[in-house]
Amino acid sequence: MSNFSHLSVNNKLPEKQVDAGLDNDLGQASVAAINQYLQLAVEQKLDIDTICQTIKLDKKLLSDNSQHISGQLFQQLIAALLIQSNDDLFGLHTAKYVQPGSYSVLGYISMNCENLGQVISKIQPFEKLVGDMGITTFSPLGEQVKISWHCQFTDPNVKRHMVDNCLASWLTFARYLVSHDSNPSELRLSRHQPSLSQQQEYQAVFKCLIRYGQSENAIIFDKTLLSVPLNKGDQQLLTTLESHAQSLVSNLTTEVDITTQLKMELEKALRTGTFHQQDMAEKLGISAKTLQRRLAVLGLKFQSILDETRLDMAKKYLANNVLNLNQISIELGFTEPRSFYRWFNKITQQTPGDYRKKFLIN
Repeated sequence: MSNFSHLSVNNKLPEKQVDAGLDNDLGQASVAAINQYLQLAVEQKLDIDTICQTIKLDKKLLSDNSQHISGQLFQQLIAALLIQSNDDLFGLHTAKYVQPGSYSVLGYISMNCENLGQVISKIQPFEKLVGDMGITTFSPLGEQVKISWHCQFTDPNVKRHMVDNCLASWLTFARYLVSHDSNPSELRLSRHQPSLSQQQEYQAVFKCLIRYGQSENAIIFDKTLLSVPLNKGDQQLLTTLESHAQSLVSNLTTEVDITTQLKMELEKALRTGTFHQQDMAEKLGISAKTLQRRLAVLGLKFQSILDETRLDMAKKYLANNVLNLNQISIELGFTEPRSFYRWFNKITQQTPGDYRKKFLIN
């Protein structure tokens, strides 16, 4: 999730974050991490079904913790939850639902480390299993240590709740691992100072000095906490879990040519009618501008990939002679058969019927 994303053991952000001239992707989020928000939504009796329908999120996907959704869709989900909830500390309140599974396999790896320092060392190799909607930096401050999270979401309101969830979940999970209150020295939040009652809620969770209106969102704690032993560690199990996690990361990060990915998604989406550039970008977990830019590098346009995919599918359907022309037009996402006829004729200089006859004769 957001929670252990892009750990960098220094105080310098990766180039991707620094280059403001590029349209940053919003990354992706694991369903396991998303469930923290959904559990609070259930507690608050929010209408999750309607929200999923509105933002076109397949609710069935949310029952499989091994799945991921795009960060863009996750941002829309949180925004919709916030509108229904009217809970101005929704993100903070989700932290009570954090559990090992919230961090995918990384959570179980953390449980079997020797101490908190080793937990931190495991973040960078396996963070992608949780998500990559932000950047975590870890830096020493004399006898103290600072861990910061830089959220890449673009909606300011959603971002604030994401930050609250991330920092509060870190601390809640760390306390779970050592089975006693390990209080930080200081919490820094970029948000403006809230009402007194809300300040008290932050204090109840973090139990330390809290500074608002800061330039970063960070937790500062004594370096001695890194050596605090965990009471649930099993080094043999840790090795097995790391091997499994490495396999999952490899599968998650396998690069497939962007045009191949796009064609695969288009083939699945044409019949649904949700196959436009914005829809496909969300399916690929990137922004529409990023998709356009990547295709441009290859000298391609989205419409050309769409036409090519449709034409390949049309020829297969026509050759198989199983579906009639009206049915084929539906499968290819055309609103009416005559639109399919005109499109096919424009590209091939022949009608679908003529192509089918010619193919059957040959």
